[in-house]
Amino acid sequence: MPSRASSAVASSIFNLTGLLQSLPSAVRRQGLTKCSTCLFSTTPALEAKRSSKKRKTRRHIDPYRLAQARQRKAANLARQNVLNEERNLALGNPVRSRPTPFIESLHSSTPLESVKESYLNYLLKQEELKKSLEHSGWLTEPLPEPNQVPGANDNLAERIKEHVESHENASTALLAIASLDSGSSKDRTRVNIQRCIEEFGRHHTDKVLPPRLKSTQAPSSSSSSEGAAVEVPKRVGQDTGSPEVQIAILTAKINVLADNLHRKDKSNKRHLRLMVHRRQKLMAYLRRQDRGGSRWQNVVEKLGLNDAMWKGEISL
Repeated sequence: MPSRASSAVASSIFNLTGLLQSLPSAVRRQGLTKCSTCLFSTTPALEAKRSSKKRKTRRHIDPYRLAQARQRKAANLARQNVLNEERNLALGNPVRSRPTPFIESLHSSTPLESVKESYLNYLLKQEELKKSLEHSGWLTEPLPEPNQVPGANDNLAERIKEHVESHENASTALLAIASLDSGSSKDRTRVNIQRCIEEFGRHHTDKVLPPRLKSTQAPSSSSSSEGAAVEVPKRVGQDTGSPEVQIAILTAKINVLADNLHRKDKSNKRHLRLMVHRRQKLMAYLRRQDRGGSRWQNVVEKLGLNDAMWKGEISL
């Protein structure tokens, strides 16, 4: 016995066929053609999509085209590496400065002929050491005896001669001890810091470099130079806190640390990174305050600094 569902389906199909037969023949043909086109038509967009997909698969399968694509990619990557190297060379090294006469004189392996005459170990000065040697020679000089005996003058002359020889030997020994040739790297670093203070301190540069102009007045104005220059107060003692001096001191320390840094020395590498970033901030501050003036140019030229030391991000 057939079920109710099958009987319902059969009745619905019978009703549809009856409805189609009741329609006119022209309308019935038109409806069938429309339905067939709706079911089996293909639009141009779909055809283009299918053809492009076929072309892509064909291109990836073709070994010659694959080799060409890989060759183009390798050429592009090589060109990118070359351009990056050129940009890095144009910017410079963010750690090491360019070789200049002042930087080379700060190097530990440089001879000390130009430095050791005016700088000594133990914070001594040449004039002080010379006066001390003269005073010690005067104190140890032999004197004639109060009760002279015949032939005592000969003994006095001999003693004076011996005293002169011993004093010369002692002076030579003291000069060798106080010389920088027998000093350590710490003594050389201390002398380099003192030289940076004397070279870039404003107590010295204010006398050599032209004064900075006011921001509200252009350099080409018709006013006098006295009115355009900023009044500089008188300094007492040496200048040790200006950004130029701090940049020079940090550069000297960075060069020494970079020369003696080992790849596994993480502690000193961290100190090097801190000093490099501190110098970067000071250079940006000096350039912003001086507006690329004489002080900035003096520091950059003498220390051999480049744009990579203050521009952008520095990663070590």
